[in-house]
Amino acid sequence: MDSFDTLLYDGRIGRIARFCCPPWHPHFADTGPIHGTLIVFPRTSVTITHAGQQPIIGDPNVVMFYNQGQRYWRGKLSEQGDICDWFAFAPQLVIEALRPVDPRVDDRWERPFVFSHGPSTSKLYLQQRLLVDALSGPHPPDLLTLEEKMLAILQHAVQIRYQQKRPFAPKSSSTHQSHKELVAGAKAILATRYAESLSLEMLAEALFTSPYHLCRVFRQETGLTIHNYLNQMRLRASLEPVAAKETSLTELSLALGFANPSHFSASFRRAFGVPPSHLRQKPSTAILQKMSKILTV
Repeated sequence: MDSFDTLLYDGRIGRIARFCCPPWHPHFADTGPIHGTLIVFPRTSVTITHAGQQPIIGDPNVVMFYNQGQRYWRGKLSEQGDICDWFAFAPQLVIEALRPVDPRVDDRWERPFVFSHGPSTSKLYLQQRLLVDALSGPHPPDLLTLEEKMLAILQHAVQIRYQQKRPFAPKSSSTHQSHKELVAGAKAILATRYAESLSLEMLAEALFTSPYHLCRVFRQETGLTIHNYLNQMRLRASLEPVAAKETSLTELSLALGFANPSHFSASFRRAFGVPPSHLRQKPSTAILQKMSKILTV
């Protein structure tokens, strides 16, 4: 089978790589079981179905979790296929990261993750992208900085996954399933049309529901408003073209659906803690250290 991975780091605590599989590839749906204990940050949007579970939308707003040997299947959403960055960790490090929030992890050391995915904050997404981009450049970070950032990313991904649980009124299994399907349908539309001018009425009509019901269920299931979720998709899609410097910020903001460049810059700063111009510097050890306040162990 073809290799879809570009290995960027291979060390004692783990590995970092970029994954890219075009949608026309014969192995797109099934690239085999997972090798290692991984957390994955999607750059594009796909459907992912873990063996024995329901499909979910893997997009830049989520972190995917995989145990060693996990079987899964992939479905096309984006014409770009599946592009993501993955971090593999030594099993003992994953157990240590999970133990403070899940003491029973020691009883299942072979399969430490009991969930397939969780939310990704803007700061977490930015931090892992900066680290991946730094490793891809001519001046990669020193080993100590690299390893500390890897562990901080693992810790933060685990913490926000366990903080996601929110108390809601009990729902019947049929209601729970219908809500999950409604939210998955909304995410699929947002994942492929985030640059368009979308209205709540358009989304509700496409999903055969009412705007009120869609808003209520989406927020209940995700903890975010639809607008907030869409805005995060747009901002995370902006990171690569912002860093590439080839497109003006004015053109980029309009292409991504923002009302104007000022709105884009203000939203970018609120989400990532820095203005877009900051990302137009080449990722380096110095920049990673400067941004250490964003995410620390």
